[in-house]
Amino acid sequence: MEEKRPFGEYIRKKRLEKAMTQRELAQRLYVTESTVSKWERGLSYPDVSLVPAICGQLGISEHEFFAACDDDQAHAQEKAAHHWRRTVAGLRRFFAVGYLVAIAVCFVCDIAIYHRLDWFWIVLTAVSLSACFTNLPFRIKRNRIPMCLGAASICTALLLASIWRYAGGHWLAGGLAITVACLALPWGVWAICRLPGKAVILSACWASAWLFLLLTVIWAFTGGDWLLGVGYPLTAAGTLFGWGYLACVRWLPTGPLLKAGVLALTTSLLIPVFNTLCTILLSQSEGPRFWEYFSFSALLARRAAGDPAWVNILIFLLLLPLSLLLLLFGLWAELRHRRGQLHQ
Repeated sequence: MEEKRPFGEYIRKKRLEKAMTQRELAQRLYVTESTVSKWERGLSYPDVSLVPAICGQLGISEHEFFAACDDDQAHAQEKAAHHWRRTVAGLRRFFAVGYLVAIAVCFVCDIAIYHRLDWFWIVLTAVSLSACFTNLPFRIKRNRIPMCLGAASICTALLLASIWRYAGGHWLAGGLAITVACLALPWGVWAICRLPGKAVILSACWASAWLFLLLTVIWAFTGGDWLLGVGYPLTAAGTLFGWGYLACVRWLPTGPLLKAGVLALTTSLLIPVFNTLCTILLSQSEGPRFWEYFSFSALLARRAAGDPAWVNILIFLLLLPLSLLLLLFGLWAELRHRRGQLHQ
């Protein structure tokens, strides 16, 4: 009986919180009032088949029923989830109303001012593109990513077409080609993620190749001699740094602090390397060379001469010691961690 007493007290507490009498609870559960009384006095337990019905009437979970106490953590999580759902629903309604108001106002203004639908189509397609990211994902239950991405791709093409219809010119084919090249990145990543295996590595390979593809498409419509001499080398340098970041995060067998130090040092070195490469490829002899980034006197000389490049040198000279300190701290933490593992 002592074991049943906490359970009976909990059932009575939850019943009173619901402002129900023993008779009302018994009627809703199709049992006698004396049965409910025995539960609350700790004389008996409910039948197992009644557990879901009792939980539903008292507003408790089955875990709380068997534990005979409130699960505060679960209630807090449920409350937070409910608040989040209400916030998201409110944002969806806000965007939907905003889109409808914008479309209606622009429709009326375009008709009233120009007596025909002119720039209204730009607004309509732009709003539709925005809705593909803010409202459409919540309306689709299956294949959400490809459906939303497909709708966004169509809306982007329609937006370009509506702009071309309004502004004219001979740029539509190039704009559509560049847009298709841009959309190839998310579509490619989506396709790779559906394949079994190393999706991260394959996605990184595709992103690297996509950069060169995008530059090639842009060059095909703009012309010039910048692709091989400038575009590809700078893109290759940026891609190498990107792979360095990925290699550090994914394969460096150290703790997060040491990885952060390596990433910080890599980021600081990116400034002189990339800027020096730009100076060489763009034939800008006045730009600072790699070794000048390590010289405070070069910073002062360029500042006195009114060269804005001194800001780049200053940023590097500030980042370099900070990244070295973080790297040393990461090494100390990693050595301490490994010593602790050896002693264990």
